[in-house]
Parts: sequence; C-alpha cells; structure tokens
Amino acid sequence: MKKIGLKIIGILVIISIAMNAFSIMSYATEKSELNKKIKETKESLNEVNSQKAESEDKVEDLTSQIKEYEKEINSLKSEIEQKNKEIKEMQKKLDELEEERQEKQDLLDERLITIYENGETSYLDVLLSSADITDFISKYYMVETLTEADKELIEGLEADKKEIEETKNNLNESLKEVEDKKDEQEAIQKKLNKAKNQEEKKVEDLTAQSEDLEEDIEAYEKKMKELDAKEKAQEEALKHKIEQAQKEHESNSSSGSSSSGSSSSSGFIRPVKSGSITAKMYYSSGKYHGAVDFGVSVGTPVYAAADGIVVTSTWGGSDSYGYYIKIKHYNGLYTLYAHGSSLVVSVGQEVKQGQLIMYSGNTGNSTGPHLHFEVRVSPGGYSNRVNPLNYL
Repeated sequence: MKKIGLKIIGILVIISIAMNAFSIMSYATEKSELNKKIKETKESLNEVNSQKAESEDKVEDLTSQIKEYEKEINSLKSEIEQKNKEIKEMQKKLDELEEERQEKQDLLDERLITIYENGETSYLDVLLSSADITDFISKYYMVETLTEADKELIEGLEADKKEIEETKNNLNESLKEVEDKKDEQEAIQKKLNKAKNQEEKKVEDLTAQSEDLEEDIEAYEKKMKELDAKEKAQEEALKHKIEQAQKEHESNSSSGSSSSGSSSSSGFIRPVKSGSITAKMYYSSGKYHGAVDFGVSVGTPVYAAADGIVVTSTWGGSDSYGYYIKIKHYNGLYTLYAHGSSLVVSVGQEVKQGQLIMYSGNTGNSTGPHLHFEVRVSPGGYSNRVNPLNYL
C-alpha cells in the first residue's frame, strides 16, 4: 500500500510539474512575442521620432526663410512708400510747372490776339512808323526782343512738356519695378508658408503617432512585468516541486533502478546507442568546443544520460543550439543535448535514465547531422562545462 501511495504521489507531482511547465512555456512564448512587439514598436518609434525631428528642422528652416522674406518685403514696402512720397512731391512740382506753362501760354495767346485784332499791323509797320533814326533803332531792338521772347516761350513750353512726360514715365517705371519685386517676394513667402503649414501638420501627426507608440510600449512593458512576476512565481513553485521529486527519488533509490543501458561510475550512460565520437572538448584545430559530438544521422533516438527533470526544451535559434534539451540530474549535474530534429519531452517533465527525450538532427549552428552533448556543473554559462568523457 505504501508503494502504491508513493506512486500516486509521484504521479500527482509529475502532473503538477507538467502543468506548471506548460504555464512557463506559455509565459516564455508570450514573453517572446511581447519582446518582439516591444522591439518592433521601439524601432517604429525611433523612425517616427527621426521623421519628426527632420520635419521640425524643416519647419525651423522654413520659418527662418519666411522671416528673411518678410524682412525683404517690409523693406520693399518702405521703398514703395518712399516712391509714392516722391511721386506725390513730383506731382506737386509737375502741377507747378503746368501752372507756369499755362501762364506762359496765356501770355502768348494774349499777344497773338492783340496782333490779330490790329489787323494789318505788323512788326514792319512798327518800324516804318519811327520818327527818326533813333526811334527806328529803339523800335528795332524792341521788335527783336519780342520776337526772341516769343521763340523762347514756345521752346520753353515744349521743354516743360517733355520734362513732365519723362518725369512721369521714370517715376511710374521705378514704382512698377518695386511693386513687381514685392509681389514676387510675397508669392515666394506664400509658398514657404504653405510648405511650413504642411510640415507643421506632419509634425503634429508624427507627434500623435509617437505618443501612441509610447503608450503601446508602456502597455507591453507593463504586461511583460506581469508575466515576469507570474513566471517567477511559477518557477518558484516548479523549483519546490523539483526539490520534492528529488527527495522522493532519493528515498526510493534504495528500492532499485529503472535505468537502462550500462552506466558509468558517475551514473551516466551514453545518450545515443550508435555513432562514433567526432569531436571532443577541443577540436583538432585546438579551438575550445566544450562538448562531445556523436556522429549520428538525422532521426537517431537520443536518451537521457541519467534520471532527472527537464529544465529546458526549446528552440535555441538558427545560430545556436537549434532544438535542444537540458536536464537537471539528482547528483547536481546538468546535461545538454543539442541540434535535434524534434523534441519528445517538455519542461518540468521527470525523466528516467535511458528514456527517449529527442531525435538527433542538424539544426542550429551545425555543419552536419550529429548530437552535441554537454555536461555542466551548474545550469548556465559555458564556463560551467566539464568534459563529458569523464562521466560516461
């Protein structure tokens, strides 16, 4: 009855360990997915922030350009204002010239009207009417002076008219040039403002994206902490159950062994029944290897070297162990089996010496089908590896 009770307890322990192991594997899978999401989200965040910084630099550059154009436009406005002031002053001068021209025109018109009203009277009549030679000379000079005055009046009128036209044209052309330049500068400034508004909108959108990504990362990291806490609790529970299973194993060890195969003085057996050793702790080149390689074909059964509990059963990566298993043994040592093609046992499962745990393969960092076999004095770190040949 006692043996039956112990068996039942053992079965319950194994079931409990297996259930915890599945939970741990589930946490590991979920954590792996979360880590992937966190990594991808952080990469997206870095890209968004990089684009945001680039757009902010563009906004700053456009703002600087807009200020320069604004400064230029204000200068042109001042120039236009000055031109208009000059035009106003010139218009006043032109009005004065026009008034003077009108007075001269009136004087000439008056003189012409007088001559017309006198009918046949002419400059010759005036000369012939002289009383003596002295009067003749005096009237001659008077007529000559009047004739020259009439000529100067007419020439002056034409010169004034030409000056007025030239002044108007020059002022209008100068004003048009400045106004055209101002319109051109304002058009460029308008385009720059439009580009700036577009970049500011882009910065706004990128800021919103960045905030969303940061919230996602925060949520993922919070979830990761929750999983870490649950995983730690599960690991503690598994550790406790492993200790119980080890005590149970030790209490029953005197009743006999279920091991298969020929074990060494350390209690370990060969993990494969065939295949020669192709590499030892050091390769033939002298490079450190830290394991023993058995040259076996893909699909060769791999067995547990001794009783223990599976602490790792997973995919180690294409650049590492590939599919591999790690077992903690009751003597405190650990064995590791790598480059498998498929796994048979799971984390937390208690295995017996000679029990099938995996099939060999060529996965991970492997140059050909073989079994990579390690013995360690503690679970982690390559420095904890010892020569497997000393235990087989």
